[in-house]
Amino acid sequence: ALSGALLSVALGAWAFLSHVYPPELVREALVHEQREATLRGDFQPDKAPMLRALGLRDGATLPGLLQLQRPCDIDGRMAYHVTTFLEKGGGIVTILAFDQALPNAPAGHGQWMGRHWRIAEVVPGKTVLLLADNAKVLVETERLLRAG
Repeated sequence: ALSGALLSVALGAWAFLSHVYPPELVREALVHEQREATLRGDFQPDKAPMLRALGLRDGATLPGLLQLQRPCDIDGRMAYHVTTFLEKGGGIVTILAFDQALPNAPAGHGQWMGRHWRIAEVVPGKTVLLLADNAKVLVETERLLRAG
């Protein structure tokens, strides 16, 4: 009986961590996003590295009304942070494009603490994480990034 109870607790903890608690990369990105929530401006004079990290061609236009563009450190990983507003889809989106593909990056999407996240499949070999208040705007942002 005791071993059955321990097994139930262990399975419950595993289910919580696997399905409710987001992956570490997402948690670190959400903390980073919160720290820079009120920061606005363009701190990325050379757009080429940022566009390459997003899987876009040089000179491509980013979607929406841009609020922030800057290189950042997300838990020891270099990422380009873009915050933009999309009227269609409904709101502010944070785009984090990592300069190096992350081999252990999570896949898919989820929600945690009122924030939605999505690993955008823009182009193979690129890790692009999207964060927003609603899932609809994440899908629209991914669609726009794919369109280039």
